[in-house]
Amino acid sequence: MRYESQFAAKTCTAAQAVSLIHDDDAVLVAGEPGALLEALYQARDRFHGLRLTSILGISGQAGANLYTKEAAGNLQVVSTVLDPKAWASWAQGNVDQVVVNFSECEDFIENTCKPTVLLAHCAPADEEGWFSLGADAGCASGALSRGVRVILQVNRNMPYIPSADCRVHINTVAALCEADEELSAGGVRDARLREEDRIIAGLTAERIPDGATFQLGDGPLPDLVGRHLVNHKDLGIHTDCFNGAMIELMQKGAVNNSKKELYRHQSVGGYFRATAEELRFLHNNPDIVMKNLSWICDSRVIRQMKGFISVNAGLAVDFRGQICSGSLGMRFSGGADGHLDFARGAKHSKGGTSFIVMRSVIEGEDGVRTSAICPALPEGSLVSIPRFDVMYLVTEFGAANLEVLSVKERVQTLISLAHPDFREQLTDAAKKHQYIEGGR
Repeated sequence: MRYESQFAAKTCTAAQAVSLIHDDDAVLVAGEPGALLEALYQARDRFHGLRLTSILGISGQAGANLYTKEAAGNLQVVSTVLDPKAWASWAQGNVDQVVVNFSECEDFIENTCKPTVLLAHCAPADEEGWFSLGADAGCASGALSRGVRVILQVNRNMPYIPSADCRVHINTVAALCEADEELSAGGVRDARLREEDRIIAGLTAERIPDGATFQLGDGPLPDLVGRHLVNHKDLGIHTDCFNGAMIELMQKGAVNNSKKELYRHQSVGGYFRATAEELRFLHNNPDIVMKNLSWICDSRVIRQMKGFISVNAGLAVDFRGQICSGSLGMRFSGGADGHLDFARGAKHSKGGTSFIVMRSVIEGEDGVRTSAICPALPEGSLVSIPRFDVMYLVTEFGAANLEVLSVKERVQTLISLAHPDFREQLTDAAKKHQYIEGGR
């Protein structure tokens, strides 16, 4: 190998690698390099508020350690997406969240985060000295363009994806450690799906034509919609979240990207949510391209593809048509995503359509059932997609294009998509607030 001496000089332990990080550094974490994160945790006493920024969140055991009270005051995790473990430690002060759309991530990294260090998870280098950030690329290219100190964890389980936006050359690497670990890429195949979910997926899939280029959001419902497309033909992929359903569609020939205007014959993704077995399909696969999330989610890019289809999950919708998909009520959950970017991109694509898929009933932790279709979103709920940008809403009781409806028609249609147990109650509320005739 031409770069053998550089590899030898830069290879070290995880502890030695993170010793290059100083208290005044700003660290961008790409993916979940578990060995490096654990080494940082073990060295936490050296730091006094070191800021670790992640676009897609940090989970797993290494992430859990960063959220403990032992790390408070030493290490602070800042992310657009935080899981329940992170929210549980919010009051300790070592967790914070930034609010950006995926299309804005690169600008956020370059102009606000301003990282001095990139901590990344990668596949082993090729013969030319190029490492691949593989399934964990995200927005790392926004940091690489700044000439940051690059510290890598090389993992032989990481698939090698030879895309320019997710490659790092040995010449730019400050240190690397070799540590193999199972990827926690979040496959959703085993999620608890119900019969209503299959109905929702079927209603959505039958409205997606052959030859469409599509996006599927993160989560089990969009994944299930994808698995219902297995008998479609000539589909194309341009997506933020590349899930296991998309890999299955490529393997079975439903996706060949032959009709796409951009990156024809190649599937384009920003990050992966798939099982370890599914991720193996990505390794050195010339039919897959990883691109920066900001470019993928740019509505100006999306609208260039005719008949674009966007499918994302929602939690609740109010009578005005506002969609909540991230945080319902005052309790924090979820985070940034590409929902709005793709909804707008699909809406302005010639012949494009966006779908919000959701169960009609919300079941609380206490077992109480409430309607996901409501007169007003609960206090504190975050609106992910404004009423002006909503197109199709799909529940297990039907699908309707809200975009073309007047306010009265929209409310009546929403009630028809609600669970029958709540329709009378919703109708009374609609009359009371004079959305439809019959109120005071």
